[in-house]
Order: sequence, then structure tokens, then C-alpha cells
Amino acid sequence: MAGYVRAAQRREQLLDAAVEVLVREGLDALTLRDVAAQAGVRLSTLQYIYPSRSDLVGALTRRVLFRAGRDQFVTGSDGLEIELRRVVHWYATDFLADAAILELVRFEVLTAARRGGGDGPRPLPEDWPRMSELIPARLEEICARADEEYDVAVAELTRLWTPGLIGLIHQLLLDCDLERFHRDADFLVDMLIRLAAPRRR
Repeated sequence: MAGYVRAAQRREQLLDAAVEVLVREGLDALTLRDVAAQAGVRLSTLQYIYPSRSDLVGALTRRVLFRAGRDQFVTGSDGLEIELRRVVHWYATDFLADAAILELVRFEVLTAARRGGGDGPRPLPEDWPRMSELIPARLEEICARADEEYDVAVAELTRLWTPGLIGLIHQLLLDCDLERFHRDADFLVDMLIRLAAPRRR
């Protein structure tokens, strides 16, 4: 078990180093040699865990997306409208506004599309942080913490919010227009709030 923990720690160390190189040099210039140097390990050590640049970038992207998924589902008690607008703001200012993160996400989307043989990019990678599982729980928690009730069931709100948000993120990956993302996301929230008609119990 101790060996497993050491291996997991080494993977995190290498991914931390990869983030530093990515932020400093950009995705196109990220090399295994630079990451190994940043981590203070031999290149062969890095290649044992991540045999290729593609393996390393894929692991780095999965970690970024997982952390994004976790961070976006920190729930306050300010009610449905404010909490949904907070998620929109988080995407536009804390997550996808970061050029390095945006490049990683775009890279994963485009390479996933090529692997799948599709004609264009899929909306998001398959391992996007379990949005379909996390969003219903988040909306239920918002409802409980804000002591709100809605005209429609949380499951119905989830079916509207999830594909709407994913579609807007997809569009942002294609054209990087944050102002449009904000406008369209605000419109999506407006529609959901009109439909839900949230009110205190």
C-alpha cells in the first residue's frame, strides 16, 4: 500500500510540475524534458509514469477538469438564481478565462473527437467531471440550503441546465468569446428562473 501512495504522490508531483511549465511556456512548448527538469526527476522517471507527451497532457487535462468539477459545485445558500449566476461567473472568470486551462480543455475536446472518428469536436470529453451526476445534487442542495421551492422539479431543471451549460462551454471553446458566453449564460439563467419561479418556503 505504501508503494501505491508513493506512486500517487509522484504522479501529483509530476502534474504540478507540468502545470508550472504549461503556465510559463504554453501548451505547444510543453515537453517531457522540461517537465522532468521542473519536477527535479530524471526523464526516464517521468516516462515510466507518462510514456508520451500525449499521456502527460491527457492526465493533466483530466486533473484540471476534475478539480474544475469539484470547485464549481461548492454550494452557497443564496438561492437558485444567485448560485447559477455564480457558476456562470466562475466559468468565465476563474476557469476558462485562464488561457492555459482553455488550451488544455480545447486540446482534450479536439483530440477526443479525432479518436472517436467524428466530424467535429464533441461538446466535452467523456470524463468531464460527472456533471450529470453532480448538478442534480447541487440543485437539490441549493434548494435545501436556501429553503426554496420551485414550480418544476429539480430533475427537470437539471435536464435544461446541464445541456445548456455544456453547449455554451462548447461554443466558448470554439470561439473564445467570453462576453458572448456571459450574455448567453445569463439568458439561460433567466429562462430557468422564470420557469422555476423560486420562492422561500
